[in-house]
Amino acid sequence: MKIYDYLIIGAGSAGCNIAHFLKRNKNKIAVIDREGIAGGASGAAGAFLSPLPGKKNLYNSFVNDALNFSLDFYEKLVPNEIEKKGVLRVPSTNFNNIKLQNNYMKYEYFDTKKLQNISKNFKDIDGYFYENAAVLEPLKICKKLLDGCDFYQKDISKLIFKDGVYEVGKLRAKNIILAQGVNTSLINIPYIKISPIFGLRVDVKTTTKIPFNIHKSISISTNKNDGTLSIGATQQRHDAADMKCETTCDKCTFYINTDEAQIKTLLDQANELIELENLEVIKVYKGARATIKSYFPTIGKVINDEASLKKYPTIKNGTKIPLESLIYYKNLYVINALGSRGFVFAPYLAKILCENIINNIHIPKELSTQKLFFKMARSKKITII
Repeated sequence: MKIYDYLIIGAGSAGCNIAHFLKRNKNKIAVIDREGIAGGASGAAGAFLSPLPGKKNLYNSFVNDALNFSLDFYEKLVPNEIEKKGVLRVPSTNFNNIKLQNNYMKYEYFDTKKLQNISKNFKDIDGYFYENAAVLEPLKICKKLLDGCDFYQKDISKLIFKDGVYEVGKLRAKNIILAQGVNTSLINIPYIKISPIFGLRVDVKTTTKIPFNIHKSISISTNKNDGTLSIGATQQRHDAADMKCETTCDKCTFYINTDEAQIKTLLDQANELIELENLEVIKVYKGARATIKSYFPTIGKVINDEASLKKYPTIKNGTKIPLESLIYYKNLYVINALGSRGFVFAPYLAKILCENIINNIHIPKELSTQKLFFKMARSKKITII
């Protein structure tokens, strides 16, 4: 029976990117997903690649470093599938004029007159233009990333580790990478608390020419090669809800029969920014994006929390334990919680995780599974029976 070097569980932006980077090292790679390639949140994403303005801090520095890396990566991978025309950030409650003006990134201010000289369809708005922004087509990107990898569409419920090899159904692999997003993990990882955030994307056709991406509380893309443009938004957080994602959002009872109201709200918000003439809705996508409270994604080895705390119970009291002394599940890794910036983060994270797996290069603390483990252990929320 064929044994893969790596089996990636999840074929969204995270899973497809880590598959691509590991394949570069001539590994035998398999990817498995019950919904198909980009069948969940990644396929429903607007795939807007945008900078994060504001005063420089650890998080927006990470976002913008990831953006720079990923833009260059996609331009080389699929030069004909990326629309890199910049983004106009329109002041909002979260990013008002003061915050947009006093940020460390280079921008150009566009007042209402300048915008309406660019296109008569712009409404009475102003904004801040950033060149370093683009939009992608998710499914095409994910399929390209899986060139040379084997893909299996099937549902799986458990991992079996036997004689140094993982068995997943009839598949066998030396290493497993969990890239499942909001879906229930095959391994209990209590220190990674995933909160689903519902996202909506509408692809439309219009005779209006959109010169660049526009972002306020929603995002509107520039016109794409196929004649469509995307309008997307994060609609609803599930932080307080005790939910398990057992299917995709378009099949979830939580959202059934809500299309009409959601689409109307999205199009109304778009119309406040720019008039979309001869508008035709082509397709609606729904997807729950995986986040954690810190907003940073997480990557790295999966820690066996029970075994580690039994061996080092004083971790709860703040005792520092060398990372290599923790007990990890054998050859088991995770890449998750990419949130609404999945296509910005995924190539950058995949590069870092791949370098860690292949060459044991350190993962930055803010992205590591260890940070989340220590935080939860010291909050005494993990109990050992």
